[in-house]
Amino acid sequence: MLLDNNLNSPYEFVSSIVKNIKERFNKYWGECNFLMVIVEASASPGSMADNIVASCFAGAVTQAGADITNYVTSKVSSSQSMEKNYENLTNQVAKLQALRYDFEREVKKHQMKTTTSSYDVWLRSVNKTLDDAKGLEDQYEGDRKLSSRYIHLKRRSNYSGKLEKMCEEIQKLVEEGKVLGDILVDKPIEPVLKVNAPEIKAFPSLQRPLEQVLEMLRNEKLKGIGIWGPLGVGKTTIMKNLNNHEQVAKMFDIVIWANVDGERSEGKLQEDISWRLKLKTEDILYPEDVARTISEELKGKKYLLLLDEVMDSIELEDIGIPDNKNGSKVVFTTEFRHVCSSMADRLIEVRKLSQNEAWMMFQQMVSEVIDLPDIEPIARLVAKECARLPLLIKTIAGAFKSKDSVSEWRKGLKDLQKWPEIEIPGLAELHSFLKFCYDQLKDDQKRKCFLYGALYPAESKIYTDYLLECWAAEGLVGGTKEWRFQDARDEGYDTLKHLTNVSLLEKGERMIYVSMNNSIRQVALYISSQDPDCKFFTGMSEDSPDCLEENDWQQSKRIAMIDKKLQLQDLPNSPNCSMLLSLLLQRNYTLTEIPQSFFEKMKTLLVLDLYGTGIESLPSSLAKLKCLKGLYLNNCIHLTVLPTEVGELHCLEVLDIRGCRICFIPFYIQKLVNLRCLRVSYYKSSNPNGCQDMDIDVIPLLAKLEELTIDVHSYDHWCKEVVDIMRQVATLKNLTTLTICFPKSEVLKTFMQHSLSWKDRKQLTSFRFYVGCQNRKRPQILEYFKYKIDRYLGYCQGNCSDNSIICDLLPETDALELIEHKDITSLVDFVNVASFNRIRGCLIERCNKMTTIADGNKLEGGVILPKLEQLHLANLQSLQTVFWGTFSTESLSKLHTLVVSSCPMLRKLFSSGSIQQISKLRKLVIQSCIEMEELIMKTDTAGQVPTALPNLEILILIEMPKLRCLSADNSLAWPSLKELQVYKCPQLKSLPFFKDNTANLKSIEAEKIWWEALQWPQNDVKQQLQSICNLR
Repeated sequence: MLLDNNLNSPYEFVSSIVKNIKERFNKYWGECNFLMVIVEASASPGSMADNIVASCFAGAVTQAGADITNYVTSKVSSSQSMEKNYENLTNQVAKLQALRYDFEREVKKHQMKTTTSSYDVWLRSVNKTLDDAKGLEDQYEGDRKLSSRYIHLKRRSNYSGKLEKMCEEIQKLVEEGKVLGDILVDKPIEPVLKVNAPEIKAFPSLQRPLEQVLEMLRNEKLKGIGIWGPLGVGKTTIMKNLNNHEQVAKMFDIVIWANVDGERSEGKLQEDISWRLKLKTEDILYPEDVARTISEELKGKKYLLLLDEVMDSIELEDIGIPDNKNGSKVVFTTEFRHVCSSMADRLIEVRKLSQNEAWMMFQQMVSEVIDLPDIEPIARLVAKECARLPLLIKTIAGAFKSKDSVSEWRKGLKDLQKWPEIEIPGLAELHSFLKFCYDQLKDDQKRKCFLYGALYPAESKIYTDYLLECWAAEGLVGGTKEWRFQDARDEGYDTLKHLTNVSLLEKGERMIYVSMNNSIRQVALYISSQDPDCKFFTGMSEDSPDCLEENDWQQSKRIAMIDKKLQLQDLPNSPNCSMLLSLLLQRNYTLTEIPQSFFEKMKTLLVLDLYGTGIESLPSSLAKLKCLKGLYLNNCIHLTVLPTEVGELHCLEVLDIRGCRICFIPFYIQKLVNLRCLRVSYYKSSNPNGCQDMDIDVIPLLAKLEELTIDVHSYDHWCKEVVDIMRQVATLKNLTTLTICFPKSEVLKTFMQHSLSWKDRKQLTSFRFYVGCQNRKRPQILEYFKYKIDRYLGYCQGNCSDNSIICDLLPETDALELIEHKDITSLVDFVNVASFNRIRGCLIERCNKMTTIADGNKLEGGVILPKLEQLHLANLQSLQTVFWGTFSTESLSKLHTLVVSSCPMLRKLFSSGSIQQISKLRKLVIQSCIEMEELIMKTDTAGQVPTALPNLEILILIEMPKLRCLSADNSLAWPSLKELQVYKCPQLKSLPFFKDNTANLKSIEAEKIWWEALQWPQNDVKQQLQSICNLR
């Protein structure tokens, strides 16, 4: 150091420096830093330099020197406090990150809500500040390694100030976060709720009225538009296409769809509109007040109200629809022209299809069957009998498409031609054809199964498993001497498939539910009214009496009063029901009590459904139901005790008490020796006297049990008792279906070793096993499939020591959810990758050590995931690539959907070798992967036009700030791409699209600002794509 050199006069030396600095203060400010080096050297007490500096700065220095003294002193102080400031920054960053994480958890727990604007602004500030803090931390780590004391001191002093300022900013954000209050609000109402709508562009008779309605919607002077025509002509189909039309979404603030048929009152219509507007009107007593609430919500909005199947005139103001005089519209369909005269400013008549259109539609419906030898001439005659009505074509074609011989078609045609009309004014033609389809069922049991569906409201979801259980209880399926419940289900599924194939029932998602449209239900109710053996009372009409007449109870074989808001006074004390087989009272939440003698005279009752009622107890007369086979008490949330009389129901085969507050399985359930299906919640009251544990082993005594579901609500208690319960479950030798959770893999291992049902792998055909987690929510992966998945495994919080146990279960598994595994870095880490060969769907979430899903280079030619169709990845903090290396031809060969979200380290989706393996990929979604820069790497195609993803139809890219390009190779062909969505990808400046590679592109959704800023190699490409853009 300079002060350690032999100097004649240190005082003179310092004074010289000060004088020099004063003279050239602005030009040579660097000397100030030179002086700081001197002062730094003085840090050791008692040194000569310390005395000199003290002497100099005590009085020998000029005013400029004094200023420098203050500056130097502050720099030294700042330099010396740097480590303290850095430590403080680290602590403050941790607090802010923890607060942000708490908020993020709250947001994820409430998927149906959205965040407030104030929270969004705060979160953006937090993310930016944390990024800046990370930059300071990185700078600190780099600067501390520098060896030059001059540079070191200079940067230390400057850097320490930055640290201190950053700490203040973070502290401010933490305090702001603490006072944000409730950060969640209801999501805004979606402008349009899409519905399933058949494609009609090829049928001018349907497309033309749609275009007419669209043109009228642009006319500001028109308010009401009526679509009129006979039943089955396609009015609802047109309305559905109108609801979904992209132009409609641009023209109105909100589109409201409501079905209005003969059984629905104006009060029900108000309920539907209130639900669409997310208004809470349940507690409003008077319709006028509900109308006022609806009117206030719609005030100022430009709305489109779509009313389907209007049977009579509706006073729109009475239900709360205001005349906003801003271009709002009401469009309705009806079969009655007089309705149009009172409600419509313009009328559009829908006529039958042309002969060519009808034949083309019939061909599409019966598909390949029509190409069989000699069938086409007969098929043309059958199509002619459909009267050119789309609904009849759909129904009749459904009845004929299963016929694969000329003789069947000839016989079917003769039956069709000779059937007499049903005498229902205005509906005779349609109903006669539907009655024909009913008679085509041939099997009397199938007919009764179809009619059973009419017990439920039109278009409502009738859950398949439940419906099959009701059929089985009434002996419509199964019922042979040595029958098994699974056999009844299989037979029921076969019947159900037939009914959906002939369009008498409509198939829902993955066949989990079915429904019956209103027209077909009218026919079913008409038929049942003519057949004493199928006498129904449905009570679906709002105009039906509050209480059934005595004759209704006495003569009906089946009574359904669903969603009727029944109360105690609506039920008779002891009705005479000597013929009653099924009583369906579900979803009457206002029904809190049942008369004590109510079931006294229902000795023939087979099905009793009280699902979702408000009952708090069951009457003692329940014991009189000696023939009862199906009892449904699920979601009776106020029911805390199952009466001992249940033990007297010796014929009972199905008992569902999930969602009640009943403490697991009462001991008297042991008497139900014929029970085949038990669904129960494991619930323990916080009140120690509220539950009594089973004092005997009940489950082993249910020897005929085939299906067992245990939903765990009291997880901590379950963990204590699960070993004993699973010991009991393992004794059941007839199990075919099991839903249960195993807190630890060791419990699963013990069950698999001792279970009599598991030893025969072919017997346990359906399971949902949750290992390491609770089984209360429906698995996400199952929602992504279009067909039903029966074998599911949820594996949570595992580690490598568990893998061998899981590998024993995986070969039987169709769908896997891997959550929060502590050790795994890729699926190859499992002991035997061949155990994944059956997996069709896989969801992997929060496995934070996972760097890749599969590395083909580690498989040594082995096959992995040959049947995988769906792969969903979320919150994998260390994931760097999805697939890497080269794979065998069978691996990943069926993968069609890949969804990746919130993987912050992900930079590359696939290696060039693996991308060729996923050629079947149809849907790719990448969201919130902040490091992703390039979607598809350039591949060597030897001079050919590359087609890396030849079957990709849907590409969705959301919130990737560093994404620069979709493909490094702009010549990449996109032969199948139909839909592109891009949001919050600001660095994506161009799209690799040309005239030749966008032929199939039908839709682009993006932000308008981003779209306008895109750079195009050819200007006409942008103009070509502009027409298919939906910009926001």
